[in-house]
Amino acid sequence: MTDPGLLAARALSYAALLLTAGVPLYMLAAGRALVSGQRSLPIVAVLALTALAVSVWGMFESVASMLGVPVGEVDLATLQTILAATPLGSVFAIRGAALLLTAFAAARRKCGLAAISASIALATNAWTGHAGATEDGLGTLHRLSDIVHLLAAAMWLGALVIFLGALLGRSDRDALLRSLAGFAATGTILVLLLLATGIVNMIVIAGWPPAPTSGWAVVLMAKLGLFAAMLGFAALNRWRLAPALVADAPGADRALRRSLGAETAAGFAVLLAVALLGTLSPT
Repeated sequence: MTDPGLLAARALSYAALLLTAGVPLYMLAAGRALVSGQRSLPIVAVLALTALAVSVWGMFESVASMLGVPVGEVDLATLQTILAATPLGSVFAIRGAALLLTAFAAARRKCGLAAISASIALATNAWTGHAGATEDGLGTLHRLSDIVHLLAAAMWLGALVIFLGALLGRSDRDALLRSLAGFAATGTILVLLLLATGIVNMIVIAGWPPAPTSGWAVVLMAKLGLFAAMLGFAALNRWRLAPALVADAPGADRALRRSLGAETAAGFAVLLAVALLGTLSPT
């Protein structure tokens, strides 16, 4: 049975890392169409430091899980010994340095540097869990696919958070609509990347077809259902609610807020499923 502390640490780590990378990545992609402009960067600095704190917690939880002891029994000496003897030490060292650089860059409002360093921090997840355990050339393919998958998910989630923040903050309506329209093509590319890399990751981890009765497969199906829900909300926003906002229809703001909120909630539920998948055996 998955330890609740480890699951919580993994889920919060994914959320913090994805948002830390996703917000500046979306800012770079959106350019002039961006609603919130440079106002989002100080928040990225806070997210980076939060991701660093959660990663430290995750280190303790991971080591406790390896040793089969409560996390309170893991002292610094034990942690250092385990990290020095496993790839986790290098992974967390790179992640920590990248997150500190992200916080510095975001505080100085250097979006490009923040996006690059946050992406490196996020990419370190590809050397943990199932992707980290895959060996040889197949392992390289798995990790590359995982990195692309993570970056695409980060940009989608970062865009959702910015859109929702703009609506809740009552930003300029025309600017919001330009951002939504501009994200349509980008969103399509992200979905295609997520689908392609998701299929690659699934085949590498579980083979084809995966065992339908395993706990891993059940959680995967739940993840795919949540992903389908996100696609449905995205289509609703693009083809119905955004045009209603353009037409100044009564209640259009509220309807779009609710739909974006539901899409964002589904996205965070996907992260919980991903955190759980990494702790389960596919067989």
